[in-house]
Amino acid sequence: MLRSRIPMARLPLILILYGVVVVASDNETVTETTETVTTPHIPLATLEIEASQKIDGIEANSTPSFTCKLSEPGQIYWVKDEKNLTTVKMSETLARFDLISASLEDRGNYTCMAVTNGHEKLQKTIDVRVIENGRIDPSEPVYIKSEKPVNLTCPIHGFPLSNFTWLKGNNSESIESLRDLSSVSQINETHYIMTLSFESVLRKDNGTYTCSAEDYRGPVTSTRHLFVIDKPQVDIDFIKAVGASKIFLNWTVNDGNKPIKKYSMRFQKKGQEGRQFYSKSVGGENTNFVLQGFEKSTEYQLSISAINEVGESQVYHDNRWIKTLDADPIFVPNVSVKGFTESSITVGWTMPSPALREHVHYYTLMMIHDLQTKEAVHPASEFNDYVFVELNPATTYLFKISACSYYTKQCGNWSAEVSGTTMDGVCSPPESLTVTCKFDNISRTSFVSVSWLPPAVPNGQITRYGVELTGGSQYKNERGRVHEERWGPVDHNAREIDRAFEFKRVPANTNYTVRIYGVTRLRSPGKPAIGNCSMPVSVPDKESLNLRTWRKIQNEGRQLFKMYLPRISERNGPICCYRIFLVKLPPGKTSGDLPPPEELDIHSFHYAHASPAGGAYLAEMFDSNDLHSEIFLGDGRVLFNGSINCDRCIGLRPKPSPTLHLLPDVQGPGNATSTTISSVESTSTVTATVSTTSFETTTAATTFTAPGNSTTPGARRRRDNSANIVMESEGVYPPVDGYIDEGSNYTAFIEVVVAGGVHLLPAYSGYLNPLFGGLEPSVIAVAENGTLGLVLQISVALILIIVILLVALCVLHRYTKRAEQGGEENINLRNSFRSLRGRHQLVAASPPDMPPIPKAELLQAYLERHRDSDYGFQQEFELLPDRFTDRTTRASEARENLYKNRYPDIKCYDQTRVRLSQIDGIAGSDYINANFVLGYKERKKFICAQGPMENTVCDYWRMIWEQHLELVLMLTNLEEYSKTKCAKYWPDKDETKNFGDITVEHVGQRAFSDYVIRELKMTRTGERDARTIIQYHFLVWKDFMAPEHPHAILRFIKRVNTAYSLEKGPILVHCSAGVGRTGTLVALDSLLQQLVDEGQVSIFNTVCDLRHQRNFLVQSLKQYIFIYRSLMEMATYGDTEIPVKELKGHVEKLRQRDNGKEKCRMEDEYDELVLNSQKISSVLEERKSFSVGGAEENRVKNRSEVVIPYDRNRVILTPVPGREHSTYINASFIEGYDNSESFIITQDPLETTIADFWRMISEQSISTIVMLSDLNEGPRKCPRYWPEDEAVHEHIRVRYIQSESCPYYTRRELCVANTKTDETVVVTQYQYHGWPTVEGEVPEVTRGVIELVDQTLVTDGECSGPIVIHCNCGSDRSSMFVALSILVQQLTTEKRVDIFTVTKKLRSQRHGMISTFPQYEFLHRAVMNYADLHNIADDETES
Repeated sequence: MLRSRIPMARLPLILILYGVVVVASDNETVTETTETVTTPHIPLATLEIEASQKIDGIEANSTPSFTCKLSEPGQIYWVKDEKNLTTVKMSETLARFDLISASLEDRGNYTCMAVTNGHEKLQKTIDVRVIENGRIDPSEPVYIKSEKPVNLTCPIHGFPLSNFTWLKGNNSESIESLRDLSSVSQINETHYIMTLSFESVLRKDNGTYTCSAEDYRGPVTSTRHLFVIDKPQVDIDFIKAVGASKIFLNWTVNDGNKPIKKYSMRFQKKGQEGRQFYSKSVGGENTNFVLQGFEKSTEYQLSISAINEVGESQVYHDNRWIKTLDADPIFVPNVSVKGFTESSITVGWTMPSPALREHVHYYTLMMIHDLQTKEAVHPASEFNDYVFVELNPATTYLFKISACSYYTKQCGNWSAEVSGTTMDGVCSPPESLTVTCKFDNISRTSFVSVSWLPPAVPNGQITRYGVELTGGSQYKNERGRVHEERWGPVDHNAREIDRAFEFKRVPANTNYTVRIYGVTRLRSPGKPAIGNCSMPVSVPDKESLNLRTWRKIQNEGRQLFKMYLPRISERNGPICCYRIFLVKLPPGKTSGDLPPPEELDIHSFHYAHASPAGGAYLAEMFDSNDLHSEIFLGDGRVLFNGSINCDRCIGLRPKPSPTLHLLPDVQGPGNATSTTISSVESTSTVTATVSTTSFETTTAATTFTAPGNSTTPGARRRRDNSANIVMESEGVYPPVDGYIDEGSNYTAFIEVVVAGGVHLLPAYSGYLNPLFGGLEPSVIAVAENGTLGLVLQISVALILIIVILLVALCVLHRYTKRAEQGGEENINLRNSFRSLRGRHQLVAASPPDMPPIPKAELLQAYLERHRDSDYGFQQEFELLPDRFTDRTTRASEARENLYKNRYPDIKCYDQTRVRLSQIDGIAGSDYINANFVLGYKERKKFICAQGPMENTVCDYWRMIWEQHLELVLMLTNLEEYSKTKCAKYWPDKDETKNFGDITVEHVGQRAFSDYVIRELKMTRTGERDARTIIQYHFLVWKDFMAPEHPHAILRFIKRVNTAYSLEKGPILVHCSAGVGRTGTLVALDSLLQQLVDEGQVSIFNTVCDLRHQRNFLVQSLKQYIFIYRSLMEMATYGDTEIPVKELKGHVEKLRQRDNGKEKCRMEDEYDELVLNSQKISSVLEERKSFSVGGAEENRVKNRSEVVIPYDRNRVILTPVPGREHSTYINASFIEGYDNSESFIITQDPLETTIADFWRMISEQSISTIVMLSDLNEGPRKCPRYWPEDEAVHEHIRVRYIQSESCPYYTRRELCVANTKTDETVVVTQYQYHGWPTVEGEVPEVTRGVIELVDQTLVTDGECSGPIVIHCNCGSDRSSMFVALSILVQQLTTEKRVDIFTVTKKLRSQRHGMISTFPQYEFLHRAVMNYADLHNIADDETES
């Protein structure tokens, strides 16, 4: 039979009926066949059970829940012992059963029953086991007399319980020994009693016993204390004679678990029979005693017994004979003051003699001040000094000491009193601080007046006051952009008797903050008093007002004045309106005949042109938001936009004009028109015809229609004896820019009105140079000559041009012939025109001869050229010549030499090029891209060359051999900006390489912070001698750029000059092209010599001379500015480098005072550094923006508004998605000794920035943190940002590993893991403890900081990331640590230091670095101590 194949339905049982029906006639049988097919049962749904607790360990009294999950909708219910349970239906597929307050009776099988909507039945059973946590009832201690029976019991509750044991003390071996004495009885299923039975306890059974059992979760324990009561036992430990009649006795006692009532002492004198009882009673609380009443120099034996309530112990007899002393030991120390600070005094005392030393165990010290006393105890040791701390500054204290014995518990006589006085401390803030901002109208200057009274708590003698002024302002600059400017700080040191000071000539429109503090003899700044004031606005300076210019132009046949009106900086105050006044000058008068602009009478345009005496009128005005830089005057149109700002800001107002009675002019020869004027009054309307142009004007209150612009006939009126002029109303003051009179002279001036709150401050420029309103007479004369004259002039000009061209062609032809005959460069017509065009553009082909700059004026010259975006430098640089008519470059342009030039535009002058020896007559084999260049007064000769290429390296070594060169200066790296800049022309260390017939060997090299010195040895085939070449390779100078700080290149030049001598031949200098960096170094070398010899420098002329010897030397503006800066710093500061062998003597000289000066030379040096840095910063500070850190959204992340990282070197965090401003942290990269970003200085983390701090540690791969902060309460408190165990900050996990306490610091190890990147780093944190807690103070002792620097430098050598240093604001302490680290590396590597330059460089990288003189002085002390500690001067002598 056929079977149908159908898909399996979602039913557990499927019946398939197959039937056959046969139909026949009436007399036939009907047959029906049916077949049933049953398919196998295949369950499709699933059932799962989840429990809130483990089903084999349900806690008693808890309410666990059991959730049944069906994979498809259906009915679910719970069953136990065939009884339905309360089931909570959660959904079609979820049902929960809650076992409320589970108990042991609830144990058993629970079944989840389910029927799907497709009628499939499922069930699942779980076995639930209920447990009860074990617990042991407490018990009181058991006291029992010796040899009595006793039982210790432990009632234990829980289920299930097992493994019952007893343990005595911590002795695990006692478990077996106590097993025979223990028993366990079961009260019920959950209650057991453990018993430990003793038939007769002894003293040895005394102790603590632990009963233990195990429940479902683990061991359950409890202790039982057994005290066996017995007679005491006593043993003598130590006996010693402590005087002529005293013996010290020390013993150990077992009190038998009952207090000792008393001790019984006995003694026996040598030579006597029997022992005697000691007459005095000794209390039971003692364990040592001094027995008295013995004879001197006599031997005794001692015995002792102890008595408690049980009885008396056995008598302990000590068989030693103890001899009393000849005399009582007496020692009175001599006291002296050994040292003091502002809050501590160290006292010392003499040591006892060896015979008495064993009797002196400690000292009692007493400090006395007025009626107050303070005692201290110091153990006797080899250190016989003690420091009294927390003393008041500048206060005298008395001290005395007595020696004491532990045996007798008595002290000897007090020593004689000595006095000591603490140093001056940090004073409190000055009192009654008053800060006043004033503007003097007479001198037109602003000043800040400061007054104060002495501090209430001076803490010593005030030696001076430090007064610091800072300011901030916001204004529109010359570009119309809102600019925020920070001014200062400016410091002043006032005498101790001063009570007031004035900061003069400070900028106006500035909010000033004054910070004043007293300085005691400690020389540390005291606590500051802070005051504020706001400087009133003032008018712009005259120089800014007088920068306006104008000239006359012609437009559509009409004469106009074009005025250039650049925006004025609103630094002194907000400008609300600009006004331009035109003045029509009277005939025969000049602007010198006019009164000052502010005293000039202002009239209307119509009056000024109607009056024979002329007059001033308002032509244009603009508010500050709608200023036009180019303005056309006299065009009949007004650009004013109708702003109400100008209506409110009015300086000069028009005055009522007098009535004019004028007669008509007599018509003279050549004048075809006349001027008709009738009477003009201030309230009348006038029609005027002026000059040679006839026009009419109609003036309303605010409307002016220019003549010639009317398009309706009604606008023109007949000229008659009257016209209309309406004066403007007093409130509305519009400008009128009518056509100018072409027969008159005009001048102009600018009015600027500054809005100063309720007052208006007008300011006026000077008069502009007069301009004539019409055509100049010469132009008019030309026009009158007619067309014929013009044609003749043009014809003559064309003839002259043709003649000049013919002459030029003739000369060119002759020159070409001579050039071909002499083998010189062939100049064709095209080249000649190009040459002529180039020379025409070359304004500097004959550059000006600029006067030299004296040494004393270099700083001012540098600052002046920096103003206005380096305008002075740019103007001067553009005057430098870039080619000369007497210089040719034929060899560089020859076809065979083109491939030898690295850059097609850098060519060699034929007149100064280095010529190699010719090889086998090969054309071009004598060529190399290099020129001879002479230094200052031809004392030194250089070869300036391009960096060798792969195809010119052999030529390079040929040049070195043939020119007998010994010094090579390399100023480029082999690769920069991912481009090859120079071929490597020397072998690797300890290797040899052949370059043609020359062999070069690398003998050795030595690396310094920014350069490497290599020693090379070269030989040549066929030559006997070997030559030594020293290569100085400067590493930190990028192409087209200039180093940020000049000290490195100045030091490099100094090293080269030390090695140079005339016998060594020329110095080969090369970079990549051989012109930019090379020319800068040669120029600097020459100018530095000129500065020493002449006391002046000719920078521009020197560079011109150098470019005449090789083209494009000093290639970029930045390099030209760098020359100025280098010379300025050398002239200002001099050479501040100190060799290690001169270090101590140099520091001693700096500590000396010159005659009549209050400050030492070191402090003068620091003050000069700060002052000149402020001068330079005032010009260049705007280029060091800190806009990100100073933004409003990031201010809450800064501890100080002053110490904010510069944008250029701030640490940038990875952005956090969905969180704005997440890239900022107050941290700066700081350059280390090797000029890399070796350090990160940051502030102490705030509670809100700890996560950012750890993000920085992870992202920058930091492995070393130096903490110079205080954890104590106070304004400088640093939060504990590391965990005791583990903490998670966003995606950074920090885990504590271990810590170690060292003498000066604590060392911690932390594991920092980034869960996003799966990167982990182990961080070592050093927390320094030796910094004074008073703000501004520096450590008195340098040893601790030196050791920490040594430790971190060793660690840094093993790590890749920077070192993070943090203190309160990330400034003072951190900068001292970084400075010392750099100086230590410099000292050990170079055997010389430059503290001044390191300080100056650090101060340029972050605010607040090395900000006080004590910090600067500390660096000198620390470096000097480091050199002594490590014997660096001796090492230098040996080397």
